[in-house]
Amino acid sequence: MKKNLLYLTTLLLSSLALGACGNDEEEVESPKTSGYVVANVSESPTWQVDWTGNDVRPDWVEPMPSNYENWAVLFIQLEDELKQYASDDDLLALFVDEELRGLASPAIDVSGSGEDRGSFLLKSYGNEGDQRLLDITLRYYCSELNQIFTRSTQMMYTVGEVLGVEEDLIPQFTLGSPKYPVSGVVSLDETPIASANIEPNYGDLVAAFVADECRGVTTIEEEDLGFTSLVILGRKVGENVTLKYYDSAQQRILTFENALTTARQ
Repeated sequence: MKKNLLYLTTLLLSSLALGACGNDEEEVESPKTSGYVVANVSESPTWQVDWTGNDVRPDWVEPMPSNYENWAVLFIQLEDELKQYASDDDLLALFVDEELRGLASPAIDVSGSGEDRGSFLLKSYGNEGDQRLLDITLRYYCSELNQIFTRSTQMMYTVGEVLGVEEDLIPQFTLGSPKYPVSGVVSLDETPIASANIEPNYGDLVAAFVADECRGVTTIEEEDLGFTSLVILGRKVGENVTLKYYDSAQQRILTFENALTTARQ
């Protein structure tokens, strides 16, 4: 039996950031105001997006190998945002035209180091010929969060290729959440934060809020706001977004009320 292996062709946002299935891609509008208020704090804030949902465990059934001529193996890892919620009860499924072609539980961490937490070794089946471009959908069920995350991309059969070993395959499942169907990316130098005379330091935090709900958070890793971007999640288009900046050197939080809104591209 000829074994055709799958090669993913769409690379977005990360080593493998799969395009959203049924999601509205959004951009963030320009700043609305440059004013801010300052509050002194004694410790770093624990800003975090609440990913919990109410999805029931799916009844996905592994495909029958005898129904297919070819197979492929993909080693897929969760993004850092979701790794902390990974458990042995999670599932990862691959669909082609809504037909389930592969199903996997989390890979066993034989080293015991915890480095493979949130990793899946998925065997996908198919009858397509070599060099055939396919539209695929990955669906990840997180048991702890009670949520199914969905991402889609294109994939091509390529003989002799093994994915996820020499390169990281990390789908951006957090951009495929039914809880936050709208998402956008903003560079911090395009926000009111850039005009606040902040000297960025490694470890500073930036977060987006809609009312009291955290809709995105990032850590400053470069001493230049121009190299830092923030993913902002939305429930709908046109929500008012407040930005918060934690200045670790000065132990203070700068709050920029109604700094942004999400807008359809």
